Amino acid sequence: MYTKITASLNRIHPVVWQSICLIVSLLIFSLILLNRSPNILRSAGMSLRTGFGLVIPLTVIILYLILRIPGRLGQLISFTGVMSLFALGLAGLWASGQTHSIILNGLLPISDATNYYIDALRIINGMDIFDFSAMRPFFPGFLSFLLWLSGKNLMTALGVFTAIAGISSFLLVREIQRTYWAETAAFFLVLIFLYHRHHSGTTMSESLGLTFALLGTALIWQGASAKKAAFALFGIVMIAFGLNIRPGAMFVLPALLLWGGYVFRGEKKFSLQFLFGGAVLIAIVFYLNNVMIKALAGPDAAAFSNFSWALYGLVSGGNSWTYIFEAHPELSLLPEAEVTSAIYRLSIELVLYEPALLIKGALHYWGMFFSNTWYNAFSFVAGENYYANEAARWSMYLLSGVGIFKWLKDRNDPYASLAVITALGVLASVPFVPPTHAYRVRLYAATIPFFCLLPAIGVSYLSEKLGLHKVQTDIQKTPGNQFATIFSATLLAVMLVAPPLIKAGGERPVLPETACPADMGSVTVQFDEGTYVNVLRENIFFVDWMPNFHIGLFRRSSHDHADSNFTAALDAVNPPSTLFYALDLQSNSEALVIAEEGVLSKPGELLHLCGYWDDNPNASNYKIFHAIEPAAMP
Repeated sequence: MYTKITASLNRIHPVVWQSICLIVSLLIFSLILLNRSPNILRSAGMSLRTGFGLVIPLTVIILYLILRIPGRLGQLISFTGVMSLFALGLAGLWASGQTHSIILNGLLPISDATNYYIDALRIINGMDIFDFSAMRPFFPGFLSFLLWLSGKNLMTALGVFTAIAGISSFLLVREIQRTYWAETAAFFLVLIFLYHRHHSGTTMSESLGLTFALLGTALIWQGASAKKAAFALFGIVMIAFGLNIRPGAMFVLPALLLWGGYVFRGEKKFSLQFLFGGAVLIAIVFYLNNVMIKALAGPDAAAFSNFSWALYGLVSGGNSWTYIFEAHPELSLLPEAEVTSAIYRLSIELVLYEPALLIKGALHYWGMFFSNTWYNAFSFVAGENYYANEAARWSMYLLSGVGIFKWLKDRNDPYASLAVITALGVLASVPFVPPTHAYRVRLYAATIPFFCLLPAIGVSYLSEKLGLHKVQTDIQKTPGNQFATIFSATLLAVMLVAPPLIKAGGERPVLPETACPADMGSVTVQFDEGTYVNVLRENIFFVDWMPNFHIGLFRRSSHDHADSNFTAALDAVNPPSTLFYALDLQSNSEALVIAEEGVLSKPGELLHLCGYWDDNPNASNYKIFHAIEPAAMP
């Protein structure tokens, strides 16, 4: 029976078959996110979102068995399995209503995530983005496209981000399986998922930076497999874009150029053509980043301006990225355009005056990179149990050592050498990308695939010694396809072309001619589907799932946020209420609107609301607005 099915599927044209696989996997992905019943999918999603001890080893086993299925049917099941994994991670967030530093109750963006989200809305309304997003404009630009495409539905946009990350993961995992078998691919995939789940469902640049890195690595892998330098160069371009989307371990780029120059040397000792050609392409990527800054933010914005803050932290002995403003409060008196150059000047002076502090700072950051804290290199491979975390961390180090040993035994293995040289690129970058500046190596999103390669190659070596590779499927005999190239080019074209066009066609809405009582403040906001959370009474029976949550769960979740001033403000929320972040068109700033029942109309309308701003000065950065009533017509 299986043979007949396989024979029938093999008669389908490859392009048609790949389209079928994509459509079916996206359909299953969507059904998981739309599911609202309290069945096994809900429990599985919540476990995959936050669990570790039992659920992750079980996931590795299931994925290994799925990847072992041969033929086109195996391709369909594998693709669907990968997309289901990523969908469950996002569904678990929407079911749990999780709160942490950048997200409130599973949806609403906080802090840096708010800046990206609001700037995406500014682009849609034809406005310039602010300085924070202008440092890395590709992400808010791409987010504006997804919001524009979905009718400003934030949940849909976040679902698409997760879907493209899932597709990119599958494409790379398939290439790894083609070379290093199913157990290596399954292990690598779960490592990628463990990193991605912390960023899935948030409006942060890590998700898109990781997506471009996955696609870039898949293209590099194809280039090495097919001995085609063009694929590898395109892959390096994608990783360069990823490092502009989420700046991080930049020394990986020269490491990749050196690797490619050696691997694609032909009859020569080294390919200078690959080295210089790749360098030109990388320079073009950084130039396009500056072009996008000017298009979305105006002529005065600059790329990577906050790198100067981190640099001063390094040269001052390993301090925080805000230490510069503690050491030199006079910087607050300078015009904003002069601050960055002043910080660079102060950094150079400090290095010349006390060079030992630079060494001290570098050693401190390297130490934290290998510590047993949330700042270590494999901190994303962890859960809530200390001993399980320690076992996982040392297992990653051990497997990475085995991966290095495999390379030492066969230095002509292009994939093992790729893992080793990019690992060196990451290590060289650590002093300039301090792991202490964000939990779970968040700043390294665009190079996370390289974190996962060394231990995965270690798994492949152990698999070979145990003889597991002798029972593999026929995928190793099949050539790679062009799906990764087409998908990468499509994403790249959309990211470069769509945001400037959306901004150029955007128009700031005409504010309604309404008025509020003299003792009240006001906001004018767009209230859209998929952007809000409803907080309801405990005595109403329903399953908690985005956007509806019981007040008890909402309050427990909100107290997971570290800022007590913010949680105190949220404690004042009374059910039934609706919360959503929006762009206030009066002030061109964000507003976290909290409206009790009867204040809001149906989603999709422009609202002029009367109320008051939260008066706690320690919570002022959250811009909390309590909406009391709609504004009256004059």
